Amino acid sequence: MIIRYFADVRDLTGCKEEPWTKAAANLRELLKELVAKHGTAFEKRVFEGCDLSSTIIIFINGRDVTHLKGIDSPLKSEDVVAIFPMVAGG
Repeated sequence: MIIRYFADVRDLTGCKEEPWTKAAANLRELLKELVAKHGTAFEKRVFEGCDLSSTIIIFINGRDVTHLKGIDSPLKSEDVVAIFPMVAGG
């Protein structure tokens, strides 16, 4: 699996992209593993309680997880997960 980080999420992880070899059955499990690696600031950015933060957008293979099964979207080892902050422009 490949994890890609964008904007301030990239700043929290210190990398643009990282390969992920640990098994994760779904997005929730993956995010918990990423929190263990990247720390509290990352956790506060991606989680609101037990759910995804309303200020974060996550894609699995180019599909927004809100159109899949949200935080419980299943994952496979060949997936690409992209984590973006919500941004607004004018």
